[in-house]
Amino acid sequence: MHCPKCNQTSLKPYKFKRSDVVVDVCERCKGVWFDANELNEVLPVASKDLQVPNDAKPTGMTCPKCLVPLEAFDYPQTYVKIDMCRVCKGLWLYKSELKEIKIVRGHLEKKGKLESHAPVEGIKGEALTWVNWAIDKLSQFD
Repeated sequence: MHCPKCNQTSLKPYKFKRSDVVVDVCERCKGVWFDANELNEVLPVASKDLQVPNDAKPTGMTCPKCLVPLEAFDYPQTYVKIDMCRVCKGLWLYKSELKEIKIVRGHLEKKGKLESHAPVEGIKGEALTWVNWAIDKLSQFD
């Protein structure tokens, strides 16, 4: 697999110390490729069931696995811009981005404000928002 940023550099396997997860790292730009759900295995505060949102923007980089365009969006509950493949759900992150996600989401977890799952998009998301609003309104009548 080639680095989506450098294009020519081959990604090298790297095993995380406290898990069995092996990610792919570019030794040139220090970017890290996480296959689907690998981030959840190395980062307990990672967002579950992460999907590329409808308003994600093309990055100009391609997925090292399926060679489709990566799309950029803010990681849930952070201002960290990440690159993700809509097809295989892989993620391209830099060490600094991984660290920021860990710090911000860890802080939210300590405050009891961490959303464990990514927001649901589209009609399903709108329906869930309405249901939550209705439940909140009905609970005011207790």
